Amino acid sequence: MSGEQAEGEKTITLEELLARATELREYITVLSNTINNYVTQYRELQLASETLKNLPETGGEGFVVVDRLSSVLVPGIIKEGWAGSVLVNIGFGYYLKTTRDKAVEVIEKRIGSVNRLLDELQKRYKVALDEYSALQGILNQVYAEAEKPEGSGGQATGG
Repeated sequence: MSGEQAEGEKTITLEELLARATELREYITVLSNTINNYVTQYRELQLASETLKNLPETGGEGFVVVDRLSSVLVPGIIKEGWAGSVLVNIGFGYYLKTTRDKAVEVIEKRIGSVNRLLDELQKRYKVALDEYSALQGILNQVYAEAEKPEGSGGQATGG
């Protein structure tokens, strides 16, 4: 019975461990990039919502940001009554002409969706990272055992 494997246990090779660690590392990288993209989208949606909420309905003059980094602004005039004709992106290149309040509502729903997606991605990231860390620990043990001198037999010697 000592040569038999206990029920439910599985023996895997070092190559399989290394392959799984590599797979997890790539998956973690993809998840990290995806999370960063959604965090950026979340922040931009929050900015759009807050900007719409805080613009005065009476209109006025100001500057309009041209790029995402706010490195270029051009003069602009917001007409009185603008809050009744806001264009909001509803996806796939389509825009809905609506009121400010409805536009804020659409954006807030999108913020909620992105937030839920981020929560799920972060859970997956944590699970993958925990598994990767466990595999790294096992691989470190295997390498440490392999580097021990043959004559030591894995036991400490005193002097």
